[in-house]
Amino acid sequence: MVVLTRDRYIVFQAIVKSTVPNLTELKTTIWKKYETIFGLSGTSEAGLYFETFDEKNGTGLIRCSSRSLSSLLTIFALITKIKEDDVILLPLFISGLIKKAKAYLSNI
Repeated sequence: MVVLTRDRYIVFQAIVKSTVPNLTELKTTIWKKYETIFGLSGTSEAGLYFETFDEKNGTGLIRCSSRSLSSLLTIFALITKIKEDDVILLPLFISGLIKKAKAYLSNI
């Protein structure tokens, strides 16, 4: 039996007092925290993919599987620092369609 995994798209904002982290720092921090909490198997099943990230205003779009949506939101809540800077990863919008997520991202 074939089981379909549906994707979810999360529009988020990185709120930082000083400089906004770049995409590489953000990806590394999320991947490491996800692997620490859910292990290598959970990380690979999550299907995380960073679609876009705007370093000017700190908004981005990340894709994950529908089964790992709550896990990713948990990871967002657990991340408090990126490279010695305090950060809050705030999910703004969740969608099952990338077109809707990109439209919301462009209106921010």
